[in-house]
Amino acid sequence: MAFEVLGTTKDQRSGANVIYCKCSISEYLKVVGNDFEDYSIQRKKENHKAYKRLKNDIIDGALLPSITLAVKHHRVEDVNQAIDNPEALVSILSGAGNVDILDGLQRTYIIDEINSEGIEFRDGQEVLLEFWAESEISKLIYRMIVLNAGQKAMSMRHQVELLFTSLKETLIEKVPGLELLSERDKARRTKSNKYPLGDVASAYQAFMTKSTEIDKANVVADALTKDGVLDSSEAELTKKFDSFVVYFNRLKLVDEALWVLYSEADYPAQLKTLRGDPDSSASDINRLLALSKANLWLGKESALLAVFCAIASFIDTSKQERVDAALDKLLERVGSGDPDPLGIVKYEEIKAVIDPRKYNVGFATRRLLLNGFKEFFRDEGDTPMDECWVMAAD
Repeated sequence: MAFEVLGTTKDQRSGANVIYCKCSISEYLKVVGNDFEDYSIQRKKENHKAYKRLKNDIIDGALLPSITLAVKHHRVEDVNQAIDNPEALVSILSGAGNVDILDGLQRTYIIDEINSEGIEFRDGQEVLLEFWAESEISKLIYRMIVLNAGQKAMSMRHQVELLFTSLKETLIEKVPGLELLSERDKARRTKSNKYPLGDVASAYQAFMTKSTEIDKANVVADALTKDGVLDSSEAELTKKFDSFVVYFNRLKLVDEALWVLYSEADYPAQLKTLRGDPDSSASDINRLLALSKANLWLGKESALLAVFCAIASFIDTSKQERVDAALDKLLERVGSGDPDPLGIVKYEEIKAVIDPRKYNVGFATRRLLLNGFKEFFRDEGDTPMDECWVMAAD
């Protein structure tokens, strides 16, 4: 049974190209590959009576509801260029390892299980596929929320995006010098205090939930329902927002100081020189490679999530004075002559040895970041960040 392109369209909200296809179930399993469950924003396998019934229905030849797939970032442009060429689309989309599952993970678990049990699918049993060619991860997460809207309570990301749409101007007013970027400007952080709005919204979500796992929409929604956050009044949300703004202003000062420190050293130029030296060591190159991007580091979503999640944890236990002291000492360290107050070199060393065969790298990295900042705040900033990363990795 041939892999077939049925048609294409464009999502008017995001501008993403969408391609509709059909193929056999066996061909579909080849498309998603053996590591289909590794997409970090998806849920793990669930055991539910409805899924057991669906398994039996599939064995009996039932037509599956369509499955939505996201074209991997590095193949998006290839798909977009081939959008009017069905043969080229078939060549790309039917290949293994070019997609992640946006909606249909549990169905994929089921048919993979059926296949592993040696049960043969019916002749002519097809699966309908919807491919999204979108490189912006936040837009894909939004798409997942839309797809799951009828299954769980409104996801926190959706709620926060709505909140921040209305509070954007207020945030800019309360954080002087702040510049909020649109999604398409995300890679253009050319100075401190310049952040994508979506990343700031995610940081606020981490601040509210005390969790860095903001992309697992349904898990977050469950946690928020349990904690009563989804039932919070506008006044309560505003109070939490105001607390977030206080610490965003404090972090802004740290970001400004660190940007100047790491930028003035001109590590990219030093790295270029070192790479041209045949006697240079790999460790020296790795050190400068880490430092060459250090000025951008605090503006990354992962760092923002960890910082605000850690801050919220200490506020929740009435120990925010430790956070205040730690941030003050970090600023002092910037002016003390320490070339790497954030301990970026050590952080990158530890991150580099995370074994993807044993751990989900994304989860392990978020845990390292969160625990590192918690160690720093717990000791009120007296322990240097490079030592905090070591303790966080233990």
